[in-house]
Amino acid sequence: MAKKIDKKAAILDAMLDLVVKRGFHDAPMSALARRSGASPGVIYHYFPSKDELIRAVYERVAAVKHEVLFEGYSHEMSAREALLHIWLNAYRFYRTHRKEARFLDQYLNSPYCKAGGEDEAEPDDPMVKRIMKWARPKKHGGVFKDLPAEAIDSLTLGLAASLAKAPKEFSKETLKQIAETVWAAIAAE
Repeated sequence: MAKKIDKKAAILDAMLDLVVKRGFHDAPMSALARRSGASPGVIYHYFPSKDELIRAVYERVAAVKHEVLFEGYSHEMSAREALLHIWLNAYRFYRTHRKEARFLDQYLNSPYCKAGGEDEAEPDDPMVKRIMKWARPKKHGGVFKDLPAEAIDSLTLGLAASLAKAPKEFSKETLKQIAETVWAAIAAE
């Protein structure tokens, strides 16, 4: 018996591939139909517009990233332990999910990200809320130095992403040392 193909998943996979290879504006529905094996009618059945399709790809990729970042996380971890754990997971995500990471770079620097405004919305996930509470300056109840959010992001996930793109893969020991250095750089202790 032939395996049933999940058309919606095939459409999302195909759009992810197209955007990563060609960009948002050079990913026409005709190419998506060819690549996914779904007719334009089926594509529009699942996704009323290209914008909604791109948003769905973003949500899917963001869910994968979230899953990887919080793999093995425990609410019993201290802020330091959590940051080190999540930082190491971030490096692994960016190293092993290159296509998704590239899509995120494109999406987060595109008008699609800013169009809905919901990318900056308050998270519903209790783990994320807890981390965000810690990830504030100490004077606002967090554990970080009084630095701009952009600096914290660059020193944490931005650094993990940058190192993951390097041709060289770093040893676990080196990665742990880097994560410890990141903590020392941002913690207000």
